[in-house]
Amino acid sequence: MTTASARRAPAPIEFGQVELDLLSTHAGVPLPFPLRVPSFGRIAGEREVLLATAGHTLRLRGFADEDGPAGAAGELVTALRQHRGTVDLVLVDETGVTAVVAIVYRSWALICVQRLDNDPAQPVRIHRVAADALTDALLDLIPDVAPARTMPITLPERAVATAGQLVGEIEDDREKEQRLRALVRDCGGDPNALDQLAGLLAVLTGRGQVGATRRGAGESTRAGAELSWLDGPRGRVRVVPAKHGWVSVNPMRPNDVRFAVEDLARIAREPR
Repeated sequence: MTTASARRAPAPIEFGQVELDLLSTHAGVPLPFPLRVPSFGRIAGEREVLLATAGHTLRLRGFADEDGPAGAAGELVTALRQHRGTVDLVLVDETGVTAVVAIVYRSWALICVQRLDNDPAQPVRIHRVAADALTDALLDLIPDVAPARTMPITLPERAVATAGQLVGEIEDDREKEQRLRALVRDCGGDPNALDQLAGLLAVLTGRGQVGATRRGAGESTRAGAELSWLDGPRGRVRVVPAKHGWVSVNPMRPNDVRFAVEDLARIAREPR
């Protein structure tokens, strides 16, 4: 259950992407995955003008002074320079893709939320939470979906890896189904498992993934077990590697999400 303190987090502050480009440049540290903020300006002179304008805007908003970034902007620079880990979250629904990253530093985490729509005018929302409240803050962002009622469905890993390319090459639905069934059979699986999967995910209403990164002296490395899921009208499932080249599709319960996020947040919080 989400705690009351997590729900009373301060209202997010919005930063423009050019402002974030400037702050990241000032920090000397790139914005972490999965945020997408380009390096603005096609030539040096144009970039200089754009970043100067962003700096002026930050000063007008009270986020910079004669000494540099201040307030929330200064906090972001500190987080980029000092963070020891991040938790990244990508959510997809009918409206598009949302990228989330929690930057863990000192005893805090900055949670950054961005809609990935390729619009350079789209702002990024940032708010700060206590590092030990990170699990609940991230769970607040993940839609609640009941677990699908199904027995585990097992498919050959090679068939799953190849299916996306095959589906993209075929337009006729009947031919697509026949080719998929043949693919599963040729890989040693039961084609009837596709009927179970199609019934379970006749329409994909959403999907998500969450992972973590640890920052070392010279580089950042992935850490912990990533978790991904698919949502359909009949509930949420996760696709996990099984043994000996197989994957298993299983119901995904709320506690599965909580335990995974909790473990990734713990990894990101660990001292260096």
